[in-house]
Amino acid sequence: MKKIICQLSLLVLLFLTSAQVVAVADDGKNPGYHGLDLSHHNGAVDWSRLSSANIHFVFVKATEGMDDKDPSFDSHWRDAQKAGIVRGAYHFYVTEDPPEKQAQFFIDTVKLGSGDLIPAIDIEVLGKNTAPDVAGRLQVFIDILTQHYGKKPIIYTGRVFWNATMNDKFGQNPLWIAEYGVQKPIDPEGWQDWHFWQWTQNATIPGVEKEVDLNYFNHKDKTFSDLLLP
Repeated sequence: MKKIICQLSLLVLLFLTSAQVVAVADDGKNPGYHGLDLSHHNGAVDWSRLSSANIHFVFVKATEGMDDKDPSFDSHWRDAQKAGIVRGAYHFYVTEDPPEKQAQFFIDTVKLGSGDLIPAIDIEVLGKNTAPDVAGRLQVFIDILTQHYGKKPIIYTGRVFWNATMNDKFGQNPLWIAEYGVQKPIDPEGWQDWHFWQWTQNATIPGVEKEVDLNYFNHKDKTFSDLLLP
């Protein structure tokens, strides 16, 4: 995170306007650190165009709660591999649903293999009927995935939400932070650094029908291969 500012000059090349991306820039020395996340909300994807736009990793929404599978997951998951883009799957965590059932639903839905990113958990909304001990229930979910895949899952969240609802006991999980309009993100409580930064949510990129989130991997301080399944 401390050295990320020098990389932001590359990101300036992404924009014609604040909401439009022409292509993802590469510095030639450290390729493979730009990516996006997709769900059915992003519309159709032309993977041949995407793979030629210097997109090197993609997080695909797989599941939500204990019974909601993203309609585009199967096609996105298959096509990302065919396009040679490193793929990862994420689960949208519903704080009102039993963590055990959510974890099993993700495991049953997603068949991760060697070279895939470790699973990611998107937690950003607190349901109005959420049971007490939100952090403890999330830990149950994390423990099940960790036991199954052999690595702690990535946590995607926003700092304001996390600091208001969670605690500082999750710092061993890789952090995927969402923060927009800043030169660098501020870590939520419990973390000293981040692995992925979702720095915009309204990019237009060749190959994706609708606006999309873009993400940056903190390659100055982290090793990408550490986040891949063996």
